Amino acid sequence: MKLTAVFFLLLLSLDISAFTMGDAINIAGRQRMLSQRITQAYILRGIQPSAERHEKVFSRSLQEFRRNHEKLNTFQGAAKIKGQLMKVQKEWEKFEQITLQPVSKESATRLFEQSNTLLSDTHAYVVKLQLLAQHNSAELINIAGRQRMLSQRIAKNYAAKLWEISQDNASSGLQQDLAEYTNRLNQLLDSPLNTPEITYNLRKARDHLNYASRGFEGEMKISEKRQIQVITGTTDLMLRNMDVVTEQYAKLLDSSALL
Repeated sequence: MKLTAVFFLLLLSLDISAFTMGDAINIAGRQRMLSQRITQAYILRGIQPSAERHEKVFSRSLQEFRRNHEKLNTFQGAAKIKGQLMKVQKEWEKFEQITLQPVSKESATRLFEQSNTLLSDTHAYVVKLQLLAQHNSAELINIAGRQRMLSQRIAKNYAAKLWEISQDNASSGLQQDLAEYTNRLNQLLDSPLNTPEITYNLRKARDHLNYASRGFEGEMKISEKRQIQVITGTTDLMLRNMDVVTEQYAKLLDSSALL
């Protein structure tokens, strides 16, 4: 029994020690994305209450945010900026309380607003991690990770606009996010640190953006149900693709730390 406990503690210590700065920036960046993905799914549950997909995205994203926060809490390499992580914790608790309520336009509006506050604090934590890393590739991880967030904030603003929640903010936010995603994507494509694999994945992300933009601009003559599927499906492709790119940049950072 004692040997089993010792073995478990050894595995736990190895897992913690294997958690790198690249991992931390990557995971902290996912928290930004999840704040928007959870809100998007919450709103879509109100628009399409019988759609099982939205419920799955919602519950899985909540669970992942909690797991990620626990991982970041154990990262000793960021002990100097623990205060910022505590701010994230406080805003997350407010956010989570709203997600537990039945979906209504009122609760969705409050979650929409709280998601912006949570996003701001999670972003501040990523920036502080980037500064601790002191390497050019850390900035690329941050930017690529922000692209994941933007893909989900684009979908969140689209859903809010569709359900007539915070319409002015949703409409202007949607256009700003599309413009920022394009500009940041071009910035990443211009990086001299890119490998051929990274460049290939960035070009795929550009193709996905071009396809999604057709839906936002009203070029697709399809039903609302089908349009929701196209927009959320395409922004999910953008998310997955940028997730791969973010991990590729994280490996660049970790490999440079070993030199």
